Amino acid sequence: MRGVNKPEPDGIRQWVGRNVKAAREYAGLTQQELCLGANLSQPYLSQCESAKWNIGVDNLYRIAVATGFTVSNLVDPHFDPASASRTNARARRKD
Repeated sequence: MRGVNKPEPDGIRQWVGRNVKAAREYAGLTQQELCLGANLSQPYLSQCESAKWNIGVDNLYRIAVATGFTVSNLVDPHFDPASASRTNARARRKD
């Protein structure tokens, strides 16, 4: 597709890792607490947050559930935890 900006895989891994860390911190969780809630190892989470490893879809889903965000939030390059939290809360109230 011409004219479409395609992010590089390393860039995607960086922003997703940054978003996971931001979501974790916004939720008030340590890495260890998130790992317990999402059934992940702490070294794995640390490597994902620092963009050294890819996060699998299943693990991304578990992280989203444990932090109260959505997978869509965590892969959004413009993710803002406070704004996403308010939007998610409004969507839950409508259900």
